[in-house]
Amino acid sequence: MTRAALLFACLLALLPVAQAAAPDADAGGGRILVLEALGRARPNEAADALEQLLPSTPEHSTQRLELLSVQGLMLAFVSQGDAAERLALQLEAWGQDTKAPNAAVAGASALLIRARALARSGNLQRADALMQDALKRLPPTLPPRSRYRFVAAYTTIKNDSGKLEAAVRLGHEALALADQTDELWRQAEARTALANSYCDAKQFERARVLAQEALTLAGKVQDWVALSRGYNTMGIVLDSLDDPQGERRSFEAALDFARRAGSKNDEVLMLANMADFFLKTGDYATALTHAERALPLARDLKDRNSETVALANIGMSHISLHHLELGKRYVREAMGIDEQRGSTTSVADMYRELGVYLEKAGDTSGAVAAYHTHRSMIAGILRNDQQKAILAMQEQYDADRRARELALLNRENEIKAEQLRRRDLQQGLWWLLAAAFVLSFAVVALLYRRVRETNRRLATSNEMLKVQSELDPLTGLANRRHFQAVMRQLAADGKLSGTVYLIDIDHFKNVNDQHGHGAGDAVLVEVAQRLRETLREQDLIVRWGGEEFLVVVQSLNPEQVDALAQRMLSVLDRAAVTVDTHRIAVTASIGFATFPIGPASLRVSWERAINLVDTAMYLAKAHGRNRAYGVRLLHARDETALEAITHSLEAAWREGQVALTLLQGRSPLAAAA
Repeated sequence: MTRAALLFACLLALLPVAQAAAPDADAGGGRILVLEALGRARPNEAADALEQLLPSTPEHSTQRLELLSVQGLMLAFVSQGDAAERLALQLEAWGQDTKAPNAAVAGASALLIRARALARSGNLQRADALMQDALKRLPPTLPPRSRYRFVAAYTTIKNDSGKLEAAVRLGHEALALADQTDELWRQAEARTALANSYCDAKQFERARVLAQEALTLAGKVQDWVALSRGYNTMGIVLDSLDDPQGERRSFEAALDFARRAGSKNDEVLMLANMADFFLKTGDYATALTHAERALPLARDLKDRNSETVALANIGMSHISLHHLELGKRYVREAMGIDEQRGSTTSVADMYRELGVYLEKAGDTSGAVAAYHTHRSMIAGILRNDQQKAILAMQEQYDADRRARELALLNRENEIKAEQLRRRDLQQGLWWLLAAAFVLSFAVVALLYRRVRETNRRLATSNEMLKVQSELDPLTGLANRRHFQAVMRQLAADGKLSGTVYLIDIDHFKNVNDQHGHGAGDAVLVEVAQRLRETLREQDLIVRWGGEEFLVVVQSLNPEQVDALAQRMLSVLDRAAVTVDTHRIAVTASIGFATFPIGPASLRVSWERAINLVDTAMYLAKAHGRNRAYGVRLLHARDETALEAITHSLEAAWREGQVALTLLQGRSPLAAAA
């Protein structure tokens, strides 16, 4: 017996399991489904077994369409681009034969395979365009399992591209389709994928619930691949929820299940994530060992995603071991791969981590530059509008589930009422025809008044919604949406005039970790109140995001600018915030500048103004916190020169290109008193 035949026989030995899980599938369909499940761990072997099965499927049959689609997705996943393209060409030719059964789905499946291959090679933008075309071609009668493959692939592409609102929407659609099948492993992985999207969108509690649901489903059928991926996602979520012990247990379980399944692709990702865990816990040598073990595996598998994670972790480990230049080279290589792939979310996260490890290693200027780049990128990915849209979308999904039966019942009642009304109208039509002519003028007048009243109420409602959408619900301060609206009014030519302060609460993460998120919310509310007490009614105070606040003030002379910064430092640390029995000391780091900025009275856009004070604020944090740095003078001829100075503010300060004002808060002991 040949090796391929032996493999085929071994794989088909598992058919009773698949057919028990899918009793409605015929023998051929059952074989394809079992190989699809096994292909998640051993895609090359499963693709070979599917090739052996091909002659037993009739030409242009649903079975052959499913076989070619599943086989093509496996080959694309393991970066066998030429083999995947051969299958795509077969499906494309099938799709062009308009008289053949399943032609539309075959053509769409060709696009699906190509999109999956492009996404693996890094061309996310082109993959997105192909998926849009593929979904348009699908008939509405396509079975849930087949449609799931399209929607799940598109979810991954959107998530990797940083388009999180679309990823969450598609993830919910994929989950609903998976739940219409009877394959628990598919239902588990749909939840894992959606949990990843929620985690990237910073909705960690929702992600945790979905990850736990995935583990429960995978545990019922002891599907090691689904368990490995579920535990991996749970580890990422627990990292975000600051549970290091749970994170380590989850990552260790994920690695164990990946090895049990024989899934090299999952194993390399779990090794990279273990390296990330050891990095965060300070065991840099062990982190380096895990990452260096993962890198050659990732390259052998042509897994670009795992390769970037391994490269980044090798770089961060070297930086932490004070091999700064070597570490930066590895991180830049990882960023280059993700930039080529169009994975902006991953690049932004790498800049944040780079800033953390450079700061720990003592490279203050490098850390500030990395933080600054991260903030600029993440502002585009996690816009406030997108976060609101994701939350609103989740509320809508939950509400739809509860209201579906009631809506159907109401619709039936409306139809019956309409039928009765039409019968009554027909009976009285001839009697009312003459009267209707006379009364029509009165009806028109009445309708006109109702339309006007409806428009008035709608305008009032829209105005209320606009006001609510521009307020932060926790602090009652303006949010970014309101700030941008104000800037459009104050800066008609796009240039900002006034003094800008960016305030960041020091060690806010420790407050959440030690006292809980309720205490953190109480601190944010108190800081907002103290700022209101300090500033004038006409001054703009904005909840900028997380623990950051932005203040824009008009018409201050230089002495008043510095005095206001000092007053805000003093007000914020004047007394501890009391939450239950805990007294929480509050200090802040502040960056500020007045625009146009001297000595040349350079006028700049509000975006560049905020970038500058943001960098000054990071200098305050890097130099000890509880202080403020103000940019007093800046020798730049235009906004391009300003941008260059912003990215290396500390170096420009030492070289005399920038004049900074340093203001100190009280001592830590005094602030805690």
